[in-house]
Amino acid sequence: MAGRLVLAGALAVLPVLVLIGWFARRNARRDVPLALLGTFVLGFLAAFPAIALVAVASLTSTSSPWLAAAVGAFALTAIPEEVLKLLVVHVYSVRRPGLRDASDGLVYGITAALGFGTLENALYVIQGGWLAAVLRAVTAVPINAATGAMLGYGVVRARLTPDDRGVLSRCLTAAILVHGTYDFTLIATALTPRMGTAAGIGRVLFPAVACATLVGAVGWVVRTARRLRRATSLRSSPADSTPDR
Repeated sequence: MAGRLVLAGALAVLPVLVLIGWFARRNARRDVPLALLGTFVLGFLAAFPAIALVAVASLTSTSSPWLAAAVGAFALTAIPEEVLKLLVVHVYSVRRPGLRDASDGLVYGITAALGFGTLENALYVIQGGWLAAVLRAVTAVPINAATGAMLGYGVVRARLTPDDRGVLSRCLTAAILVHGTYDFTLIATALTPRMGTAAGIGRVLFPAVACATLVGAVGWVVRTARRLRRATSLRSSPADSTPDR
C-alpha cells in the first residue's frame, strides 16, 4: 500500500514539475524560486476546500443528466476552483518582489494551477493507476495550466495597466468558461447512457468538444507567451542608430 501511494505521488507530481519547468525556462526572466514555491504550495492547499465542496455536493442528485453535468462542471468545479486559484495569484504571487511584466503572470498562474491540480492528480492516480496518470498528464494537467495562465495574465495586466479595468474579469470569465466547458463534456460523456436518443451523438460530440477546448486553451497560452517574449526582447534590445561622424 505504501509503495502504491509513493508511486501515485510521483506520477502525479512529475508532469506538473515538467510543465512548470518548461514555462519557467522560457519566461523572459528568471522568477524568484521562493515565490514560485510559495505559489505552488498555496495552490496545493487551495485544492482542499474545493475538493470538500465537491464531496458534500455529491450527496445530492438530480434526475436530469444535462443539469447534473452543468452543475458539476460549473457551479461545483470551474467557478470555485478558478476563484481560489485567482486568489493565490492576486493575494500572494504578484506581491512578491521583482514583478515586471505579464509574462511573470503566466508563470505564476501556471504554478498556482498546477499546485492546485497536484492533489487532484494524486487522488485520481491512486484510484486509476498509471493509466490515469498518463491520461491526466496530456489532458487535465495542460488544461489546468492553461486556465491558470489566463488568471495570472489577467492579474498582472490589471496590476501593471490599471486603466484596463476589465481585463481581470475577462480573464476570470475565460478561465471559468474553458474549465467548465471541458469538465461538462467529460461529465456529459459519462452520463450519456441516461440521455436516451442523444446518447449516440453525445459519445462523439462531447469528446470532440473536450479536445477542441484543450487545444484552443493551450494554443492561446503558447501564442501569448511568444508574443510577450517578443515584446520583452524588443524593449531590451538596443535601438538601431547611425553613429555620428
